[in-house]
Parts: sequence; structure tokens; C-alpha cells
Amino acid sequence: MNNTHLKLPDGRSLPFTIRPNPRAKYLRMHLSVDKGLVVTQPPGVTAQQLLHWINSQMGWITTHLPKVEQQTQPPTATTLPDRLEFPATGARFRLAYVPTAHHNIATDLADDGTLTLSGAVGNPEHCRYVLREWTKNYARHHLGQMLQQLAVQTGLGYVSYSVKGQATRWGSCSSRGNINLNYKLVLLPVAWVRYTLIHELCHTVEMNHSKQFWALVAKFVPEYKTIHAQMKGAMQHLPDWTKIG
Repeated sequence: MNNTHLKLPDGRSLPFTIRPNPRAKYLRMHLSVDKGLVVTQPPGVTAQQLLHWINSQMGWITTHLPKVEQQTQPPTATTLPDRLEFPATGARFRLAYVPTAHHNIATDLADDGTLTLSGAVGNPEHCRYVLREWTKNYARHHLGQMLQQLAVQTGLGYVSYSVKGQATRWGSCSSRGNINLNYKLVLLPVAWVRYTLIHELCHTVEMNHSKQFWALVAKFVPEYKTIHAQMKGAMQHLPDWTKIG
């Protein structure tokens, strides 16, 4: 591989890698967070032809580069959200941060939908922790209501439910019929939440992912395959304040 640089229209210099590939038939380029801009060079293409082609793709590069740069920039430690939006319930809350002499942070939800955090709000991580805990309580109530309604609609019962902050799973169900839900579900579209809750309710009948299980899911969510595919990787795109560390 050869490393070189490309002059961008805004004056910046973008490093890129040339990767000769004896089996390639066409010039190709790929832009990613981990490898940056990589250009595949097939046999018979000279360096001059390669550079001419890369410059002809400048429009594509300048369109996609900002998206990659945004992913590579870590969130600023002092950045805090100015609102909470919960697509699962349609609720939106404006956030206000009020510093006081108290060492803890108190929360107060006003009638106009403003959630005020007051106290030691100069500590961003403490604020994020409070937002996570407040959202867990919110989710515990609203996800519980949704689960109960779906249990009645589907005729699928459960023993109990709890709301936690799982790192990789949206939900789970034990053999005793106890359902665990991720509080971050309230940050997802309502159709995705409905599918997840029904998925776990179906596990009270089928404790596996057999054909019988998916047939039961399809009975209540015919489009479950589409939703299941859409939800892959969703955890990685949640707001920064939901992430610990």
C-alpha cells in the first residue's frame, strides 16, 4: 500500500491509501472511520490516471467526508443535551441546568415540559448520570404500561417486569416469565418498541428462537423481519448521555 495526500477544495490535505489489487477490474474508493480513504488500483492503471480519477470523484469525497469526521470526533466532555426526545411515547422535554451550592443534583419537571436539573450541574458526567436515572424511572412507568396493554392484546402473560440499562440487549425473558427491558427503548420508534415487547412476551411461550417462536412473533408483528434488521446497530447511535464512561 502507498500513502499520499489529496488537496481538498477548502484547502485541507486529506491523506489516502492506494491499495493495488491484481484481481480488481475497476477503480474503487472507500471512506471509513477506521481506514480513512482507500483507493483500489487495478492492474494497468498508471499513477497519473489514478490521481486524475480520484480528483474526478471530489464531489463524492466532500459529500461523505463530513459524515466520517463526525463519527471520529469524540463528544466534548462538557456537552450536555438541551432536550430529551422519546419517540416511543412522543414526549419531548426541554432541559435546563441551574447551578446551586448543593453537592447533589435535583430534578424538577414543570407543567410546560421543562425538566430542570439544579445543584452541582458543573459536573457533566454527574448530569448524564442523573438524566439516565430520570429516564429509567420514566421508562419503567411507560414501558410497563405498554407491556401490560400488549399482554392483554396478545393474550400472552408474564409474571413481572423490570427496567435496566443493559449495554447490548433491548430485553430478555426468564423461564419463570420475568421480563427485563432496557430503558433506552423509549428512545426508539414506537414500532420497534412494540416489536421488542412482543418478542419478549412470545418467550413466555417459546424459550428459544425456533420456527414456532418466530411464527408466534409473526402472528402479532408480520413485518418483524424488517424491524429486526432495522434495529441492528441501533444501540451504537443512541445519544451520548446514555453511554457510561
